[in-house]
Amino acid sequence: MKVLLCTDRYYPAISGVVTSVMTLKKHLEASGDEVRVLTLSDTMTSHMGDDVVYIGSFDADRIYPDVRIKHPVNREFIQRLIDWRPDVIHCNTEFSTFFLAKHIYRACRCPMVLTYHTDYEDYVHYLALSRRFGRFLLKRYIGYVAGYMTYIISPTEKTAHQLTEYGIRTPIRIIPTGLDLERFLAPASEQALDEARSRYGIRTDVSTIVYVGRLGKEKNLDEIVDYLASYSDRNFQFVIVGDGPDRAEIQEHVKASGIADRTVFTGMIAQEDVPLFYKLGDLFVSASTSETQGLTYIEAMAAGTPLLCRKDKCLDGVVDDGVNGFLFESRDEFCSKLEHFFANRQLWPQLRRKAQDKVVEKFGAEKFARDVHALYEDAVRDYRPHNAFFISPFYHWIMDLFPWV
Repeated sequence: MKVLLCTDRYYPAISGVVTSVMTLKKHLEASGDEVRVLTLSDTMTSHMGDDVVYIGSFDADRIYPDVRIKHPVNREFIQRLIDWRPDVIHCNTEFSTFFLAKHIYRACRCPMVLTYHTDYEDYVHYLALSRRFGRFLLKRYIGYVAGYMTYIISPTEKTAHQLTEYGIRTPIRIIPTGLDLERFLAPASEQALDEARSRYGIRTDVSTIVYVGRLGKEKNLDEIVDYLASYSDRNFQFVIVGDGPDRAEIQEHVKASGIADRTVFTGMIAQEDVPLFYKLGDLFVSASTSETQGLTYIEAMAAGTPLLCRKDKCLDGVVDDGVNGFLFESRDEFCSKLEHFFANRQLWPQLRRKAQDKVVEKFGAEKFARDVHALYEDAVRDYRPHNAFFISPFYHWIMDLFPWV
């Protein structure tokens, strides 16, 4: 089967979506599928490398940090994908490359499917919108995108329920995102661990609490900082791995909270080093409620690092409280479970083993690719052309006259 994966960001960018797309591509190809990727370039220039088409784009930091938007480009590269004639188009975005995918969809008359990766309700503040008005616009827009899809993939029941609340009628199938777990499951060498500790000033004489991920408001990292500042036992260090638009504000909050001397900011790290930093931690923490699935949670567990995370539906069936990690809903509960964890070090090997067992059972990349491929086959079988109103054919007629998309 010929599969076109569309995503606004791709390697070397780092994000949960990029990880998901790269993992799916690798394992679909291993099963015999022919896969190409349509994404945005980090420059204004379009180009093609191997089986990836990069469309010229400009940064849109004023709208939302780290986002890029396509500019009008000659349809040469899009025509190459049309001539290739994919059997199915898999969108991993609702924005720039989705609009490009629509042209390919129209020309090839093949089904499109969408993985809904991101809970955008937690991002409307970047557009200076009220939550109520932002949610209204979001529901309308996601409904528009969903109208082109034969199926929607939801990583969790939580996300599927949210889409249903939006009034989405496109069939939704729950397929947890799979990961290449081997590099997280594999033990790290002591030399590599020591080099990382030396480089970033990470101590070995205290317990290490780690956070890995984007430094943005939607991750609620300030809440973790406040909880750690109120924790009575100060014999720990907090390692924050990653970068993002709110790093400076979070650093100021750390200073104001009085734990700057026990907090390490690593900044952005290389993709291949990510498993190492999970393994440097004794415990992974997060207070985010914006995750559709929480790939960093799965990565941490695969690395053998138990979780202490805010209770959220995306963790249903993933974290068994007190067995392979811990869940909290308040400051007191966070501090109580943190104290329990530190006071019972003899339980750490069991927690680590059960954390790894859970993710191997649920989130293997091979199963993920098989489930997605089965959905592609159903989409090809069930495909019906999108019912377009007058404005859509008129728009495409104009675009055909002036071949810029």
